[in-house]
Amino acid sequence: MYLRRRREALGLTQEEVAVAAVTTLSSLRKWEAGLRNPSPESLAAWCRALDLPDWLQRKVASLVLADLDTLQVGTWPATLSDDDLDHLEMTTAPAYYIGFPNLDILAANDAARRGVPSLVPADPSSDRPTNLVEWIMTQPARDLLANWENVATRLVFLLRVMGPGLVSQQRLDEIFNFGYAQAPREFTRFFRTDLTKAQTSDDLVLVRNPHTGEADQYTYRFLRPVQTMRPYEQLQLAKRRKPHALNDNTASM
Repeated sequence: MYLRRRREALGLTQEEVAVAAVTTLSSLRKWEAGLRNPSPESLAAWCRALDLPDWLQRKVASLVLADLDTLQVGTWPATLSDDDLDHLEMTTAPAYYIGFPNLDILAANDAARRGVPSLVPADPSSDRPTNLVEWIMTQPARDLLANWENVATRLVFLLRVMGPGLVSQQRLDEIFNFGYAQAPREFTRFFRTDLTKAQTSDDLVLVRNPHTGEADQYTYRFLRPVQTMRPYEQLQLAKRRKPHALNDNTASM
């Protein structure tokens, strides 16, 4: 469904994508209709034909190729071992364990709790977890991030394209309805924005320094444990040692 919509958003015909993916028109039509799954090689070619970023190719592969990627979706409260929490705490930069792609906050280290007190995991007895997309639409997130619109657009886009099929519709509705209630016009604009490959690869976060008032440059990474594979990802922020020159479009999209 997503790859079909991606093709339509790019203004490409099925014939054009089939040629770019080095496959037959008949095969592409069956893939888009969900009647047949492509081989790993064909799936990679299909994603390249639609100019998907690497992270999105991996998530699409987890859906199509028999759940190669285990994801902790809709699991609350989260099951995290003491060893996992120890590793998170040893990270000196702000870091979180999150469910993907629902972006629920499952755990946070001390640096994250001190640096962003408005974004902490919900108590395990709560009905539902803290969510990154919900948080980004709140006033504390606006106050903290100098490029708030850019970051909010990325997160809403990520959940919008990856959520269906992995996250229950009820949970998606909860998250999106919360975001809409916070700022109807802005959330609607974010929700309708399709990002380019370069925009989805942008990982800059401008954090306002409470002492100087200036915006410190951070980058973020979604990191995945592989030994042993865990059903969640680590979101980690790091301050740039050498700040880059910013253009006029950095603070707003």
